[in-house]
Amino acid sequence: MKNSKIKFLFAAIVCTLFFTGCEKTEDPISTGTDREKFLGNWSGNSTGVGGTRYFNLTITASNSNPDQILLNNFDGVGVGSYITATVSGNSMNFESTLIGQDRYDGSGTISNNVLSFNFTIDDGQTIENRTGSATK
Repeated sequence: MKNSKIKFLFAAIVCTLFFTGCEKTEDPISTGTDREKFLGNWSGNSTGVGGTRYFNLTITASNSNPDQILLNNFDGVGVGSYITATVSGNSMNFESTLIGQDRYDGSGTISNNVLSFNFTIDDGQTIENRTGSATK
């Protein structure tokens, strides 16, 4: 009788440890990266001292970093000219990028499929501040 009580107690302890050790924890569900909402074809414009510019912008995913996007033809600089930006939430920050003689720096946000951005163009002699937006 004593032997069966010990076996029962042992079995109860093992079952308790087993079920406690296998308890399901809540893991965050991956819904994709923040950059997904930035990807696509956009119709944009920007304004600054140099006047208003209208351009078509294509944003693609970078292959080198899951948080990066590539802005093709940003501010009408030419198809095949890319500015890299890092995305976090609804914000993007440009990596300082030299296109021709001009260095582009800036940031932007997305809300309801509208991109808004502020950036500078530095040609080595003057810095132009520009603002703009783009829609899908």
